[in-house]
Order: sequence, then C-alpha cells, then structure tokens
Amino acid sequence: MVNNESSLLDKIHLQKYIYLLSLFHSEKIETALFENLFLQIRREDNYWLSGKFHENVSKVLDTFFLDVDAYNPDELFDLNDKFNINEVDLKKRASETLKKLSDWL
Repeated sequence: MVNNESSLLDKIHLQKYIYLLSLFHSEKIETALFENLFLQIRREDNYWLSGKFHENVSKVLDTFFLDVDAYNPDELFDLNDKFNINEVDLKKRASETLKKLSDWL
C-alpha cells in the first residue's frame, strides 16, 4: 500500500511540471517565462525538495533543473563555455524530460 500511495503522490506532484513542460514544448509560453515559472515552482515544491519523489523521477527532475540552471539566452550564450546551454538545447532537453515524466504517469 505504501508504494501505491507514494506512486500516486508522485503522479499528483508531477502534474505541474508536465503541464509547464507541455506549454513550453508547444511554444505556448516563451523561454524566459518558462524558466521563471519552473524555478519558482521548484523553489516552492516541498515534495521535491524533501526527496519524496521516486528515485527515477528525482533523477529526471534534478537533471532538468541543472539544465534550466545552465540555460543562457542567446545574447549571453558563450559557445566556448561548456557549462551553459542555449534556447535550442533547453527546448530539446525539455522535450526529452516531458517524454520521460509523461511515461512515468
């Protein structure tokens, strides 16, 4: 019963990220707004921050958080800096993350 409850809670808490990622993927919101909303939601997400997500989900979310953190708008993007990504890369990684999280549901 505990595993089912944990899985159900994961799915409930994932909905906001899947929704936001789908808006970004379908280009209904701009990159700057996506970045701000994602970081705000994550900052306020006690479920994620307390490590309650299943390990596989946590890995996907944590990896994508690092991608968002590494994002720089094109005007600030430095091709020689291997620790930053541009908008094209962020959109690609967002699509990959959306697929992985959607598959989890």
